[in-house]
Amino acid sequence: MFDRQGSILAVDAYDVLPGDVVRFVALVLPLVEIAVAMLLILGLFVRFAGVATALLAAVFIAGLTQAKARGLEIDCGCFGGGGPGTGVTWWDIMRDVPIVLCGLYLAARPRGPLQLDNRFLDTEVHDGQDDAANEQGDEARAATGGR
Repeated sequence: MFDRQGSILAVDAYDVLPGDVVRFVALVLPLVEIAVAMLLILGLFVRFAGVATALLAAVFIAGLTQAKARGLEIDCGCFGGGGPGTGVTWWDIMRDVPIVLCGLYLAARPRGPLQLDNRFLDTEVHDGQDDAANEQGDEARAATGGR
């Protein structure tokens, strides 16, 4: 985020965007990544953050794959740096697959007991039970006088 020139080099090395778009993406992408990470850490808007995580990782996989297919000798730019390098490896590509899967999991099952969404949204966290089972339990307790 603080190395704007390095970000521009990393995005430009993929050779898929025009110059003005490269500068915009290099400026905005780190901010988007940090914002999504903060949402995940805090447990806010988890479904949205999960979808955003999966989409970002999928776009990165597509970029890495096209760079490998074209034989571009670049650094992936994943951990800083960017620009010329030894080339994208299969490890670079496969490393992002679990991130996509985790993002999809959070999008499908966004509730957990410690997240802040529970404080702000009117939802309940059920310990793995579905709503029908909870309603039956509530009805049974009411019929027996709460016993």
